[in-house]
Amino acid sequence: MAFALTFPQLFSDAIGESHFGSVNLQLVTRNFAPPAEPFDVSDFAAATRYGFLRAPSGWVGDLHPSPMCMWVFVLSGEVEFEASDGERRRLPAGSAILLEDTTGKGHQSRVIGDVSVLLAVVQV
Repeated sequence: MAFALTFPQLFSDAIGESHFGSVNLQLVTRNFAPPAEPFDVSDFAAATRYGFLRAPSGWVGDLHPSPMCMWVFVLSGEVEFEASDGERRRLPAGSAILLEDTTGKGHQSRVIGDVSVLLAVVQV
């Protein structure tokens, strides 16, 4: 049985505006770690490096392109991304987003609430 995951993404169009889209990943039941029972697994993609980021409550990142194509996983706190077209998305702990807006105007980001945000970042 297949299972699908959908995550938001930020990308740049041909004229440099950033927009939200969706990334859909299929998980298929596989014998991934025998002798453990099979479970649902996605295809694996290449990754270059990873790191962790912590931004304090009240932090705002002015309009900027993503410094690299990367997956961002929200470990704790909440962060909001705003595309240059004005659309905003809030990501609470447990969320992920694919940032591909490495050219053009980019996006704004801000920490929501009165606690810092902790992010895990994987460059792809």
